[in-house]
Amino acid sequence: MSSKHAPHVCPLTGAYLRPHFESLLAKAVSDATLARMPLTILWVDADETQEGNDAHGREAMDVALSGLVDELAAELDGRGPIGRMEGDAFAASLYAVTPDMGVRLAEGLRGRLRERRFRSAAGGFRLTVSVGVAGLRPGEPYGNLLEAAEAACVQAKQAGRDRVVVR
Repeated sequence: MSSKHAPHVCPLTGAYLRPHFESLLAKAVSDATLARMPLTILWVDADETQEGNDAHGREAMDVALSGLVDELAAELDGRGPIGRMEGDAFAASLYAVTPDMGVRLAEGLRGRLRERRFRSAAGGFRLTVSVGVAGLRPGEPYGNLLEAAEAACVQAKQAGRDRVVVR
């Protein structure tokens, strides 16, 4: 992540905007392929944000999404960039990280969020996430890798939310 005031960074969360994140991911895929290093993508989607908006207000949910990115960044400890892919979905590109390690990081994020309580005028609340994990396969383009992580996240949501699924 970078300064929250840079044009390629989401001012709310500090995550890279999708176009910049995808350019970083394309380079990481190229580098990982050349170096024969693992590369893993986490697709992290906040659960039930519409319900949260209705119950706690948009402002409180924006704070919660910013907190989600803070917790993700803390869990990743500099292992890779974080991008805001869409409203409540984020991705992380993890160079030299295997899918198994990606699962451990995703579970660590879930644990951090279990411990964190957000506040609104309506009261305190917690945020849960569904996470898809996908490791780079030989010859796979970055777009396919990103789609695989997103598809795994969709499976996590369909399986009941607040869980991690690996491609």
